[in-house]
Amino acid sequence: MEPFPSPPDEQATLTILGRIRAGEDEAWEDLYRRYHDQLLLTIRASLGRKLRGHLQSEDVFQSVALEALHALEGFEYRGPGSLRHFLNRLAVNKIRDRADFFGAAKRAGDTPLTDTVMKAVSADEPAYFDGERYERLERCLERLPEEMREILLLRKVDGLPSKEVATLLGKSDEAVRKVYSRALAKLTVMMGED
Repeated sequence: MEPFPSPPDEQATLTILGRIRAGEDEAWEDLYRRYHDQLLLTIRASLGRKLRGHLQSEDVFQSVALEALHALEGFEYRGPGSLRHFLNRLAVNKIRDRADFFGAAKRAGDTPLTDTVMKAVSADEPAYFDGERYERLERCLERLPEEMREILLLRKVDGLPSKEVATLLGKSDEAVRKVYSRALAKLTVMMGED
């Protein structure tokens, strides 16, 4: 069994983005639900143990979700995985910003969100829609060595090719591919045992 859920279908996502740009309020909720679990996984995995003592994933999640929805109007599709990468980069950048000042206030906005999305975004503790799978994945990822976890997240959650991951991490493509293969195999075994 593949440890990571498949990313959202690109064509369906582009259709939702078209609906948003056409002013359909319900499309915001569809997009939010489509990316919710992967975005929450990115945030929780990126916080790591050290930052979790200072930052709460729900604060970061609320901030990122609202910021992403505000920034969507300026988003340009650049190929498969570009929206997923865009949302994940917002999450990682938000965590970096928050790491410098732990008590930052939550952002608010005037994005036309439905009541359902606003309730979900402002929930006290964000939960995965597919809790069983994502919580198990999160637990197993946390037990991996940092380098393995980072490469897996960049490849499987962000959807980056190994060459781009290698450039980001200052490693050779071959080294990234080897670590990725070992990490994916180890994670698969861990998921089966958890």
